Amino acid sequence: MLTIEGSASLNLVKEQLDESLSIAESNLEQFVEEPDNDGRLKTAIEQFAQIKGVFRLINLPGASMLSEELELLGHKILARTSDSNNEKLLAGISNAIMVLMHYLEYVEVKKQALPVLLVPTINEIRFFLSKPLVTESIFFDLGENPERPPKEQAAEADIEQLLQIGRRLRHMYQVGLLGILRNESVSANAKLMSRALVRIDNLSGTKPLSKLWWLTLAVLEAVGNDLVQLNVARKSLLGMVDRQIKLVVTMGESALNKEPSKATVQECVYIASLAGPNGEYLKQVADLFKLDTGGLTDQNLRHEIEILRGPGGSVIRSVAQALAEELNHIKDSLDLGARGASGDQESFEATADSMRKVANTLVMLSLSKAAGIFKEKSDVVRNWSSDDIDPESDEFNKVADALLYVENSIATLSPRRGPDSSIASNTAEDAINDGISVTQLDDARTVVVGEARAGLSLAKRAITSFMDSSWDGMHLNNVPTTLKSVWGGLVFLQLHRAAAVVSACESFIDKKLIKDGSLTPTYQLMETLADAVSSIDYYLEGMEDNKPIGDGILEVAEESMRELGFPVAA
Repeated sequence: MLTIEGSASLNLVKEQLDESLSIAESNLEQFVEEPDNDGRLKTAIEQFAQIKGVFRLINLPGASMLSEELELLGHKILARTSDSNNEKLLAGISNAIMVLMHYLEYVEVKKQALPVLLVPTINEIRFFLSKPLVTESIFFDLGENPERPPKEQAAEADIEQLLQIGRRLRHMYQVGLLGILRNESVSANAKLMSRALVRIDNLSGTKPLSKLWWLTLAVLEAVGNDLVQLNVARKSLLGMVDRQIKLVVTMGESALNKEPSKATVQECVYIASLAGPNGEYLKQVADLFKLDTGGLTDQNLRHEIEILRGPGGSVIRSVAQALAEELNHIKDSLDLGARGASGDQESFEATADSMRKVANTLVMLSLSKAAGIFKEKSDVVRNWSSDDIDPESDEFNKVADALLYVENSIATLSPRRGPDSSIASNTAEDAINDGISVTQLDDARTVVVGEARAGLSLAKRAITSFMDSSWDGMHLNNVPTTLKSVWGGLVFLQLHRAAAVVSACESFIDKKLIKDGSLTPTYQLMETLADAVSSIDYYLEGMEDNKPIGDGILEVAEESMRELGFPVAA
């Protein structure tokens, strides 16, 4: 059975989820105005219960957990509708709905579901519910929990020595911890804590709790080298280790014989995974737990959180649309001025003012490079006059290039989630070097996808006619040529995997159904072929609607061709 999870399946139900969240938000607002009308609150709770099930179905665990907490908080408010403290709780629900809407846009655009992004909001709701807060590693899959690597010198535990100097070593650890809690000299204090732990670890021998000292050394390595940022959860983890040292100092061997909890191990390994194998202990942890985060670092994660907190995709799209319209007016004005149709000084000054206005908006969207270029060129345009303007001059062409650069920068706003200036600049610069417009290129891609789908429709109709006419090969004569044109379009779109399937379909029809008369077609055989063609069509339909269905559908097409004896090379 094919399972399409996460971002791919979200595209199929996002409109319904957005509608459910909007209904919940609207009813919540009306409940705030009419606290006696608990029917509004009940409707919102029903929507939370409904979307919780959908999120579970499409495998978005973070969104599912947040929806469940919102449902519980709604019931808590419902049970005490006359309580004046409900105002804070209702504000928390309202904020969580906004975060959830942003998160769905994030998953849809980024094509990745990072449930850890929702942990702060989940904890905010759990605080209102008086429930224990979840750790940031809750969605991290630890996998197996093996024993720590053997020590270079497998010495026995020296309990007597540990009890003698344990208090001093704990004090050394606490001094460093105090500095870290105050965010003072983090690197130096992390080294001090590590020194104390190394001594404790050496005296602990191979006792089960020594695994905690080893994992904590990896965490301190990450903190000391500024590979991860200190937050409340990570400071709390280091504080918990201090309490474990205290237990060892007071209880001795019995405390050392206890295994660290799986939750603690998971938290340490999660931090190590965000730091990467950039140190002695971090590398040991990465090797033992076979860590592979796909390049996700703590810095990347903080950046993604900032994106999630930014303006919603609908706001960004509205701003991008308004800027695009303003750019069109500027281009029209410059075109008229270049042809002398409206080349007075006031016209050029008005155009320059419009350019500066666009530049100021770009600054607010963190597109500072595009803004700087446009401001510079606005001063050039302001000095133009109808007498000396030359549309063939190098100066005029540079203004046109600046317009194209800004247009491409604005075009990158809509498909991405939030103002990521680095992506915008790179895309714009690549396009400017090629002398093309991103908007026009997107339009061209849309046309090619449409033509490819039209070709597949012709092929499907021909296959249906072939089956209905008791295998009259005349209906298939033009299909190979049609599929070759579809293949060319997919190659142009750089959809090489889909193109390979279409090429295999073309080869099967040409060699087995047209040229090789020995093959007796069956309905099952033709249905398998139709599965492959239809799968490619569904794949392109998702692109056409800007709701990609994911590569899972391509696996269906490849399996179909493998069954027909025309396997697609990986």
